[in-house]
Amino acid sequence: MRLPLRNLTLSFLSLLILTFALSAQLKENVSPATPILGFSPAHAVTEHQIESAFQSIPSPDKARQWHRTFTAEPHPAASERNNYLADFIADAWRKQGWEDVTLRRYDVLHSRPRSISLEMTEPVPFTASLREDAYDIDPDTKNPAVSGAFFGYSASGDVTAEVVYAHSGNPEDYDLLRKNGISVRGKIVLVRYSNPYSYRGFKALTAEREGAAALLIYSDPAEDGSTRGKVFPDGPWGPESHIQRGAITYDYIVPGDPTTPGWASVPGARHIAPEEARSLPKIPALPLSWRDARPLLENMNGPEAPKDWRGGLPIAYRFSGAVPDEWVLLGNHRDAWVFGGVDPSSGTASMMELTRALGELKQRGLRPRRTIVVCSWDGEEYALTGSTEWGEQFADELKKKLVAYWLLLRRCSSKPRKTFARLRENLCTNPGAPPRCAIRKRALRRWTARSSKRASEAAPTTRSS
Repeated sequence: MRLPLRNLTLSFLSLLILTFALSAQLKENVSPATPILGFSPAHAVTEHQIESAFQSIPSPDKARQWHRTFTAEPHPAASERNNYLADFIADAWRKQGWEDVTLRRYDVLHSRPRSISLEMTEPVPFTASLREDAYDIDPDTKNPAVSGAFFGYSASGDVTAEVVYAHSGNPEDYDLLRKNGISVRGKIVLVRYSNPYSYRGFKALTAEREGAAALLIYSDPAEDGSTRGKVFPDGPWGPESHIQRGAITYDYIVPGDPTTPGWASVPGARHIAPEEARSLPKIPALPLSWRDARPLLENMNGPEAPKDWRGGLPIAYRFSGAVPDEWVLLGNHRDAWVFGGVDPSSGTASMMELTRALGELKQRGLRPRRTIVVCSWDGEEYALTGSTEWGEQFADELKKKLVAYWLLLRRCSSKPRKTFARLRENLCTNPGAPPRCAIRKRALRRWTARSSKRASEAAPTTRSS
């Protein structure tokens, strides 16, 4: 959205750049006779008088009043409160005797979130609060106008992907991930604010260039938290809900309004399209407290990160949080010559109970780490038709992802105590050979051989002459 910003300027009879500290200790009594480099003795006396008069005016109590006014309410850019403060300052400057106090309007592309959420869907469900705790000792923390976590000029988006921990999010961190065989392309990258420090906008640009789908930046207690000392309200360091807000604009490339690079955003000015702006990030990004980041970090199960990547949380810091996209395939044919009481329907009945149980666990938030694919084949009795055709259609994907096949052919012809043992026997690993149901056929041949052996042992014998 494009909103007006109100800048305030003033002029005086002469331009002064003033730096002063409002402290009584700095009001030194300097002798008028003390020389000043660049001043004649007479002019040095006058300069000392002017400086003494100036230093006698600022008051710590008055500065405290100003500060309380400015901090009474949250006032982000272009907000109603911030515009009120522009008028307040302008009026105060006029009362102070300043001349040509002017409010100027600039129409710029502004950034303010409509809605923000962060959820972990697996291996366990978790919803981040994205807010800081309120404290009785500091009533301002209970102000309803305090916003949740967001980054100014973050791209909009809805991303669901694996999370990869990338330390500080600097180029050398991604180099180390590559050396460990980990790519962040299409994934959500979780990085720390510091260690070593780099501007959050640089972290965003680096993640974007690496092909990441989104970026999360959190404050680790090793840099700002309990590892350093007492946290607020008992000390100066950030508590577990502390969120470091800011913008991730690439303003080190093009500062100012992203849609008017190099010219003023006065009313009626030409604006380029946001997608053409070099300073706007192309990926969503979000700041986190270390309380919200911890569940993401402690549920990662990839390789452990090196020692200098570890922070102040009492967990194992790991590179990534998910196994590769691997499939465990479960299947049984459905067609039967007549009723199929044993083959295949007893196996299909067991399979349906298995899928019901897994579905119920999913509703409870429990999901397997690998993808389970369940198939009900047709045409098996004639030529292994359904499974073969499906295997041929998805051959390339099966070569890359299939790690096991579980054949659920018939169940009620086996003794119950042997059922799971036989299921384990039929769980065949895939060494990477072309599928074409070879695993399924081998399992079927083993089962058929055992069934034939039992049948021959039990059949009566006759002799003819």
